[in-house]
Amino acid sequence: MDRFASMQAYVKVVELGSFSAAARQLRLSPAMVTRHVSQLEDKVGARLLNRTTRHLSTTAAGQSYFERCLSILAAIDDAEAEAGKVTQSARGTLRITAPAEFGDTHLSRLISRFLDLHPDVDMFLEFSNRQVDLVQDGFDLALRVARTLDGSLIGRRLARSHFRVVAGPDYIERHGEPETPEDLTRHVFLAFSVPSPWVNLAFECDGNRVEIRLQPRILSTSAETLNRLALNGSGIAVLPTFVCGGDIAAGRLVTLLPNHDAGALNLHVLYPHKRFLPARTRLFVDYLVETLGSDPDRDPWCKSGG
Repeated sequence: MDRFASMQAYVKVVELGSFSAAARQLRLSPAMVTRHVSQLEDKVGARLLNRTTRHLSTTAAGQSYFERCLSILAAIDDAEAEAGKVTQSARGTLRITAPAEFGDTHLSRLISRFLDLHPDVDMFLEFSNRQVDLVQDGFDLALRVARTLDGSLIGRRLARSHFRVVAGPDYIERHGEPETPEDLTRHVFLAFSVPSPWVNLAFECDGNRVEIRLQPRILSTSAETLNRLALNGSGIAVLPTFVCGGDIAAGRLVTLLPNHDAGALNLHVLYPHKRFLPARTRLFVDYLVETLGSDPDRDPWCKSGG
């Protein structure tokens, strides 16, 4: 059997903790995956995995061999990536997951140009707000937008997106403009509802922190829906610039409390392993950095950049 294919099968079994899960991702039968691992054990003369009916784990030798396999596979992929740089091409299917609002509004446009540059790359896209396990779900990379991120995840920060307090001009004309965060309690508020309702807001101004609690009239799982409601004059919303920045720039939304900092989200690109990345994945990460700018503290959806 192909030693390279056997190493790939073994790595996938360890990552997923299951022969059947590895078989599904590799599009092989469980029996074939088992044969690959057994061949490696015969070759090295040591048991690599402890198997029970309910649990699978690496032996001491198996863990060391797993790490070496990662290095070997990464070295092979590095060679392919270098060749890809020479030919300016990449191949295969790139599986990407991203938040629905960011994917629909921004990532889809970025993807179109990337596919033009790399005609041999196909894509599978999942735009949703569910938390995806990259390894278990078989994704090459994920875009995540969050205030903070689990430090165990591998990737890099690409940009920042600041929160803005916004409303449509007709709403301001009918209800007036709040001058302080406390004034928001007297207005119709539109709030995001996941992972829990955004009813507690914090602002900073001139070194002072102000916290308020609001009673939203409308709760939604969709930031895009809240943005449309604000455009229609239904109330005031606190939205990230990657959602509302274009409407602010066009004058369709008004920024309220401009001297009060409502915080920011960070845009990250995440991938399963730091080194073991297909050339198509590396090229797409480089493309995102190039497109969004090399400064991860910059807000590319804000005209002032901050």
